[in-house]
Amino acid sequence: MDKSIRTFDSFEEAKLAERAEDDQLSYQDRFRNFMQIMAPYYAASPGFQRVYRVDDLYERSVCDDWGLRIQPLSEPVSDG
Repeated sequence: MDKSIRTFDSFEEAKLAERAEDDQLSYQDRFRNFMQIMAPYYAASPGFQRVYRVDDLYERSVCDDWGLRIQPLSEPVSDG
C-alpha cells in the first residue's frame, strides 16, 4: 500500500478519485491493505485475534412464560 498525498478542489472530486483507485485494486490487494491497516489493532497480520467473553450468569433474570416455576440460579459458593 503506497502512501501519497494529493489535493483536490472539492470533496466530490476526491471521492471520484478514491473510487477510481479502488476499482483498479484486485480482491487480494484490497484484503492485503485491510490487513495492513488492522494489524496494529489485532496484533496479527495473517489472521484475526480470538475474542473471549466472560458473562456473569447469576445476574440474569428468569422468565417463566409457560408457568414452569423455574427457580433462579443460586449464588456460586466461593472457595475462599
